Amino acid sequence: MIARGLMAGILIALASVAPTSAQGRGGSGGDTPSGSFERGRLGIIEDAFVLKKEQTKQVKTILDEAGKSAAPVREQLAKTRAAIADAIHARKPQAEIDAAVNAYAVQASAMTAIEMKAMASVMQSLEKDQRANAGAVSTLFFLMRAAFLDSKWDNPPGTRLY
Repeated sequence: MIARGLMAGILIALASVAPTSAQGRGGSGGDTPSGSFERGRLGIIEDAFVLKKEQTKQVKTILDEAGKSAAPVREQLAKTRAAIADAIHARKPQAEIDAAVNAYAVQASAMTAIEMKAMASVMQSLEKDQRANAGAVSTLFFLMRAAFLDSKWDNPPGTRLY
């Protein structure tokens, strides 16, 4: 039973992020670039959990707040990633490279914590039967990964990771 729910969630996620080039030009007057995605994260979550209008608003508020709180971490991720590249390019001693990698790991962990706290808040906002939908929960989990790396969390999921 859980396997079916998980498979359903995976299928929903995959169908929601199918490139428009595979579907022809999108319904937005043909101005959707080939290879782009049509659904944002909120739409995918809404479909997966079959959210009511007020639940959708609550989920959006939760994710908006998490996205705002992720801004300083997002900046630090960029800085620490650049520090790793600079240390390697400058052929710094291994200890300095390791320190840069460790600084990056701290920021990556902080971003993961923001993502998982946001996911937990979304889950708490759902009704019991919605939380029991293993496929939707799996979809939410995968959508949260790297959701706040850009300032607009509701952009369609992509391949950007930290």
